[in-house]
Parts: sequence; C-alpha cells; structure tokens
Amino acid sequence: MARSNFFAPLCIRRFFGAKKAYPLSIFFTFFCFSLFFSACSEDSDPERVVYPLDKELYAMFPNDPALGDSVEAHLSTGVMMIVHPGGLYTLSFGVDSAFEAPKMQLFRFYEHRDGDGYGMSKMETLKPEVSGGRYVFNFVCEENEKSIWGLTLVQDDDYYRGKTPDVKFEGSGKYSNHLSLNLIPVGLIDPIDGVDGMDNFAKMLLQAFRKAYTSFVIDTIYVNYASKHPILGSKYPSDVHWHAGATSEDMTLAELGGWPVKGVNEALDIVLVHRINELNVLGYAALFASNLRGGEGSTVIVGSHALTSTGERSLTAEEIVKVAVHETGHFFGLRHTTSTWADIEGYQDLSILEDGFEDTPSCPELLRSGLYKKGETSGVRDYSLPGRAYKMIDRTAYGIAFNEDDCPDASFVMFPVSTEQSMREFSKQQLKVLKQNLQLIPH
Repeated sequence: MARSNFFAPLCIRRFFGAKKAYPLSIFFTFFCFSLFFSACSEDSDPERVVYPLDKELYAMFPNDPALGDSVEAHLSTGVMMIVHPGGLYTLSFGVDSAFEAPKMQLFRFYEHRDGDGYGMSKMETLKPEVSGGRYVFNFVCEENEKSIWGLTLVQDDDYYRGKTPDVKFEGSGKYSNHLSLNLIPVGLIDPIDGVDGMDNFAKMLLQAFRKAYTSFVIDTIYVNYASKHPILGSKYPSDVHWHAGATSEDMTLAELGGWPVKGVNEALDIVLVHRINELNVLGYAALFASNLRGGEGSTVIVGSHALTSTGERSLTAEEIVKVAVHETGHFFGLRHTTSTWADIEGYQDLSILEDGFEDTPSCPELLRSGLYKKGETSGVRDYSLPGRAYKMIDRTAYGIAFNEDDCPDASFVMFPVSTEQSMREFSKQQLKVLKQNLQLIPH
C-alpha cells in the first residue's frame, strides 16, 4: 500500500500539474482505500453458520448399517457422529435432482466450563463430490481423542431442503487389528461352575474370543485383580461381593479401564463382578464405546450372577463367556440382531428395529413376547454418552417361557437374549465391521 500511495500523486502531477495534483491525489487515495476495503469486506464476509436445529440429536456411528429413518429425516437440520483420531470418514446419501448440491457444516461439541451442559463451535464447511448418484463428503478427524461432532446440510445460508435417502457413514483407520484382553475380577468372586480357578477361566475366555472374533488377532489375556490396582486397589477389597451400580455408583466401573501397566493399558478391559444391580441383566456395554485407553466407555461389564425377582442366579463359566463375547460386540459397534424395547427407548428411536446387516435375520416375535420389558428412560439423548448401554438379558427373565427356536437370529452372538446353545457366531458382514471399527480406535 505504501508504494501505491506514493506513486499516485506522481502520476497526477504529470497529467494535471502541481496546482490540481494535491486535491486530486487525496481523492484518488480515498478512492483506492474505498475499493480495497470494499473488496476485503466481500472476500472476508463469513458464511452464515447454520447450527443444528435441535439440542437432542440422533447419533451416527461409523460403519453402522442401521442408521434408521430418524437420521435420514434429521440429517439436514443436524445429527451428531462419533469420530476417532486419524480416522478417514465418508458421509454419503442419494442425490435429489430437484435441488442443488448442499454444503456440509461440521461442528465440535464441547462441555461448558461450569459443567452445565454442552455447546458447539463451527469447524469447517465441505463441498461434496458426486459419485454413482450420491453426494459424497470426505473428511479426516484431527482430534487427539474420541470426539463428538455435529453436522448440518446447508444451501443458500439455510437448511438443505432436498431429500437425503440411504445415508451411509463410513470410517477407516490406521490402527492395528491385534487386540489383547484384560480380565479384571472385582471383589469376591465365588467359584465359577464349569471351570477350576480364575486363570483357567481366563484361558477359556481367550479361546472363545479367538473362535468368535476371527477378523481380529487376539494376542493374549491378562488377569489383574481390582484389589491389586496400583492406584485404586484399596477401593476394591477382595472380600466383598461387588454389585455394579450398587456397591459403586458407576455401573461401568470406568476408572478401572486402561490398566496403568505398560502393555496392558491398551487391552480390552473385561470387568467381572458378582452381579449387575439391574433385574435380569447379565452384561453391560455401551454401543461403540470404543475406548481402549481408559476412562469413560473403556470397560465391558459381566456378572458371575444375575439378579432375579426372587434373589439371584449363578451363571456357568460358559454363560459368562458368551455374555463377554456378546457385550464386546456392542463395544465395537454392533447392535442387537433384533432391537428390544430397552434399545428403542434408550435412543428414543422407533426407526431402528434390527441391526441393518443383510446376512443377519431378526425376530419380530421377541418384541411381542414380553420377554423384554419397557424400561425407565429419561427420554433425552445425552451428548456425554451417545453410545447408550446395551444389555444382554437372562432367558429366564420375568418367568416367561421363551422359545428361541421361533427366532432365526438366535444362533448369532448379537441375539439379545441368553440361550442354551453353545458358543454362537458372527456373520461375515459383522466380522468385517468389527475389524473396521477396531482399526479406527487408537491402540
């Protein structure tokens, strides 16, 4: 700018003479500044930030084929998604030829400093590619830890009004497909029927995981008693029966996740308690908890006993192992093959009635049977736990005679009710997603 202001009066003198040069130079300089600031104002004029319309947003999990009609209906006005460090993500949906292509605005959720609720900040705006009749948005997660992001679809500074059919949210990662297990017995664990001692139970657990999770490489299993935790051991005496959700307020015992010993701290933490303090519940894990480094969402909870209406029932070693294998499926992003009322109420989403995989059947009779009761729910989707807990229920619950032969999905690991069958299996599509999601998780 200094060179321009100096050069302008020189040119004016040459053409208009000295008397007129000074006032004209002032005018010229003012004119140049006006053009400059006008241009800058146009270029730097920020686009309108179109925030998600509602505070209660439906969640998308990577590689989840059961996104449901609710996500499709709310995609333009705002949904949230779970992302992991270094993950490569693709969001796509069918083109609506009646409207121009939308842009996608991405938002980061954050907790208010006073702990009172959550806010969001705009990160970037993306334009789609068009491929095979679909709009395709590609982006990378550059966060340092698992995060919750939000998105809206925007056109002409307002929500996109076109249809968004067949929404897909896919992710791929750079991390290993190897995994180790860390069995954490908590408190007093009574002898388990069908196995002699905890070490032999651990071997049985390792064998079952290797048989079921064939798309992983299960390296080894560690056994670390909560009473011997390097920091928290005194909180978990070995002579007390531990009831998750009663003896401790935290149902998931998340503080035991990420065992603070090198080589063990990134293993999958399977916490074994005496029982879960919820009627007829055998195991507990959040859908796509997906955290192998400790803290919230880093544990799978199983009980050696089940709380019943008349007291409690002890589980055999084989039953406990099957529950652990099942709950770990939720941990890595698999839903129940058939949705239960507990699943539906937890997400407040009636559009998801099965897991979405083409090679797993479902069982409508399960919802009609009454075996899965409607539970208590706040009715609010919580940003702090978008992967709400999925539970495996005891087949003897509520005294209802349930015939598993009526359900074509009873032979799959992710069937929501315990059965008398031997170790069940994952489908080929489920195994593929399990591997994809493991490789998304830092470990």
